[in-house]
Amino acid sequence: MALDTVQDYLDRSRALLQDTIEPYRYGDDLLVSALNLAIMEARRIRPDMFESYLGSALPEYSTASLTDDVDIDVQYRSAFMYYMVGHAQLEDQEDNSDARATVFLNKFTAQLRTIEA
Repeated sequence: MALDTVQDYLDRSRALLQDTIEPYRYGDDLLVSALNLAIMEARRIRPDMFESYLGSALPEYSTASLTDDVDIDVQYRSAFMYYMVGHAQLEDQEDNSDARATVFLNKFTAQLRTIEA
């Protein structure tokens, strides 16, 4: 599954969250907000990824435009999806969700920082 549009990120995140049947446990607003937070966090960790936005605002996505293309380098797209899943897991009140959230958020950071030869 390609991660090109906001809807693609929502669909794939919901698959990992096992939240594919409506009514969804994690709303579109929560997941899109997590995508926007992931972009801000990625800018902090890897500012070089956002050189084209120097002097301008970072992209911000909304549920009003789920067909918008997400401007993230192809090799890092899965990392952003992992952040979305981790952020959603933090919203849960279950004991095991914090550990699972930590795994996804750490995977996000590791993938951004890893340089493959």
